[in-house]
Amino acid sequence: MDEIIQRILKNYPEPKLELNFNNPFELLVALILSARCTDKRTNIITEKLFKIYPTAKEMANAEFDDLNNLISSCSMHNTKAKNLIALSKALCEKHNCEVPDSFENLVKLPGVGAKTANILLAFGFGKPAVGVDTHVARVAYRIGLSENKKPEIVEDAIKQTVNKENRVAFFSGLILHGRHICKAKKPLCDKCFLNDICPRRID
Repeated sequence: MDEIIQRILKNYPEPKLELNFNNPFELLVALILSARCTDKRTNIITEKLFKIYPTAKEMANAEFDDLNNLISSCSMHNTKAKNLIALSKALCEKHNCEVPDSFENLVKLPGVGAKTANILLAFGFGKPAVGVDTHVARVAYRIGLSENKKPEIVEDAIKQTVNKENRVAFFSGLILHGRHICKAKKPLCDKCFLNDICPRRID
């Protein structure tokens, strides 16, 4: 496992998301929009969205139909539009229109779950949080790091195995690896740098 972790960190040395954002609020909005929506599509949407609603203050005052139309190419856009307005209102009412930097406060916001909160803490505030999406869960299971794919178990396994200073780079590496190499239906094992030591490689 130590060798697997080192190879992940070597091949994905810089913690990276494929979402475009400039601050914690933009990242939070992008993460909510990206649920069941590709990062490419999300980035197209947010490029226009943030020009009209650059902060929580503007988005809190958005008309539902206007916001919904802007994000209509994204899946579940009705629910997401409703959550984004409610989220922005909550930020302004309880946090001075700023995104809080604690897990407890984040998960109280409309539309924000544990995964979103942890990814936000990691990339928005530089904290050693571990965000577990479907890619992280799948790859962690396949490489033998976790006994199953339940997010809370995967998160705990990563925290127990990976040093704090490497956790963000590691879980973001798993996201990229799961998205581009260790795919759900057809993993590209012949192109994988873990091929010789992965316990679930497909020959």
